[in-house]
Amino acid sequence: MANFLPLKHHMFYCLDRFIERYGLHGPFLEIGCGRGDVSAYLAVKGWQGVAIDFSDAAVAQAAETLRPFPQIAVRKQSLSEVAGTFDCIILWDVLEHMEDDDGALRMIERLLRPGGQLLIAVPSNPREWRWDDEFYGHFRRYTVADMTEKLNLAGMPPQVFWDFTFPVFWLMRRMYTRIKAPAAGTADRQAATKASAGRNAWEMPFLGTLLERTAALWYPLHRIQFRLFRNATGRGHEFFVLARKPG
Repeated sequence: MANFLPLKHHMFYCLDRFIERYGLHGPFLEIGCGRGDVSAYLAVKGWQGVAIDFSDAAVAQAAETLRPFPQIAVRKQSLSEVAGTFDCIILWDVLEHMEDDDGALRMIERLLRPGGQLLIAVPSNPREWRWDDEFYGHFRRYTVADMTEKLNLAGMPPQVFWDFTFPVFWLMRRMYTRIKAPAAGTADRQAATKASAGRNAWEMPFLGTLLERTAALWYPLHRIQFRLFRNATGRGHEFFVLARKPG
């Protein structure tokens, strides 16, 4: 559902709040950059960084998206191939695709400078597992306790958790996955992951287009949902976690 434009705009709204409240800054690394939307959003703010993905199609899309921003390097790389260190690492809708997520977090810790921050978005609450999880190639969903333990073990204690789906997007997903027949997926999680940046389980030809074309009108809702429900991490279907490497 992260490819659904109103939800993506809400995630960007939350990103701005993280920057304001917790002082996030570049240079940054975006892991699993997909189409390059997040890197482009940061580039407009003047950030410098690196955007990586292991999918040829995603890297091609990201390179086109980021063509106006020469300060962002786009590379086809796996996490283990990345060199250097960064002040901020972005990992949105990626960790759940990694079979060895603990190993990935240990590698990320080595890429963060002391005092650097990691901003993760992951599917939350195992009871929210639906057919779209399989469609996108997820291995798991997380709880706050799961992520707290994993990040502490990796040496990056969590600072804050924010839900960004409850109640509006959570309800829309509940209704959609109940009404719509499961979309054709693949048993190969790696193949599903590679294709995920260009696939959208949220397919409703008329209503979906209407909702996306009115995405700019959602701004008051973004403010209300953030103010009242960002702490509803046990109720929604996806949350952010911000972690920091001591230093």
